[in-house]
Amino acid sequence: MIRKIVPFLAVLLVMSTLFNVAPAEASTKQDQLVTEAKKHIGVPYRWGGTTTSGFDCSGYMQYVFNQIGINLPRTTSQMYNTGTSVSKSNLQVGDLVFFNTSGSGVSHAGIFIGNNQFIHSASSRGVSISSINDPHYWGSRYIGAKRVMTNTPVRSLGSGEFYDVATNHWAFSEIRQLSNNGIIGGVGNSNFAPTDQLTRAQIAALVVRATNTPLTTTANGFNDVSQSHWAAADISAADRAGFFDHIQGDSFNPNANVSRAEIAVIFSKAFDLQANGSSASAFSDINSSNWAYNEINALHSNGLVQGFTDGTYRPSSSISRAEFAKILHGALY
Repeated sequence: MIRKIVPFLAVLLVMSTLFNVAPAEASTKQDQLVTEAKKHIGVPYRWGGTTTSGFDCSGYMQYVFNQIGINLPRTTSQMYNTGTSVSKSNLQVGDLVFFNTSGSGVSHAGIFIGNNQFIHSASSRGVSISSINDPHYWGSRYIGAKRVMTNTPVRSLGSGEFYDVATNHWAFSEIRQLSNNGIIGGVGNSNFAPTDQLTRAQIAALVVRATNTPLTTTANGFNDVSQSHWAAADISAADRAGFFDHIQGDSFNPNANVSRAEIAVIFSKAFDLQANGSSASAFSDINSSNWAYNEINALHSNGLVQGFTDGTYRPSSSISRAEFAKILHGALY
């Protein structure tokens, strides 16, 4: 295990000052859910989409509920088979409402927000609000509702805690300690957005500060990072330190997501990690032909990653905020 002392990080995880908004008080889970759901109005519809760059209807619902610590199945048909059936006359805020838009059963769903309205990701309008009684479309296609939450008070948060990181979350302890130590921050409304993905610029800033790499200039060798970019000094420092030597060409792609393979390479360089013991891969989907084979093994042998329950590492998957926090915690403590 690599242990490093971080004097103080003025920058929070994902440069949280760029994302923080004044928190709105939410007295119940339902209030919190509606606040979260409305944050994404205008996000475009995307078939199979599960992130803030684009949602399909069930991906949007799953994402919103996840932000308040409630897990939903992935598809509308699976959602229709969960929770407790509710009559249309007894709908409450937070109920899941379902529609038959294809003529062959459940094919669309949304979240009831009161006043006969529901919020959903529609193929024509993206995330938007509609009436469940719309006489032109939704009213005749409504087929039922399910309740997956009760009208309970919002959890009282302890120091360093977030509403959307439940106490039984696999990275709860790590996120809480990093938060209490001033290393990580949330994204507003006391949420952490654990499943959101990190960009290369955000990770550059975090790793530079975690390793106390000096910031000396905003000048850099990348044609897509201007000296006025918010992370220009961090990207310049990271590049000079060799953290991103694996990037070929003159483009840094600061807004690109970072894969789990790339994060292994970055951490191995930044924290000087070496593989210990057997050279055999600990993961079924990693072999010596993978470009980050040695670095992934180094992370594993230093106890920073354990992989997934199916024995895979999933090198091409993008790193999430929770995953990054857990790895960073292991590297620092």
